Amino acid sequence: MADLNPQPLPPREVQVTVHVPTAILTDIGAFQKVQASIFDRFGCGGCNSGVIIDFKHLNQFYVTPDLEVRPVLPAAQFEIG
Repeated sequence: MADLNPQPLPPREVQVTVHVPTAILTDIGAFQKVQASIFDRFGCGGCNSGVIIDFKHLNQFYVTPDLEVRPVLPAAQFEIG
C-alpha cells in the first residue's frame, strides 16, 4: 500500500445549454467572458472542467402590443447570486 499513488477523479461530464444573443456571439471579448462565467460556475474559470457547453443562438422574438421586438427567453429564468 505504501506505493499507492492516488489520482484525482476524472472530470464529470455535464451538458449545459446556453442561449446567447447575437450581440454576444459577434463580440469575442463578451463571448469569452460568458464562457469564463459558465466555467466558473462549475469550478474552474479557466477551463471547461469536463462541461459540454451547447451554445444556442437566440433567434426567436415576439412583439409587444407597443411594437417592441423582444427575444423569447428560456422559461427557467432566475438569478444566481
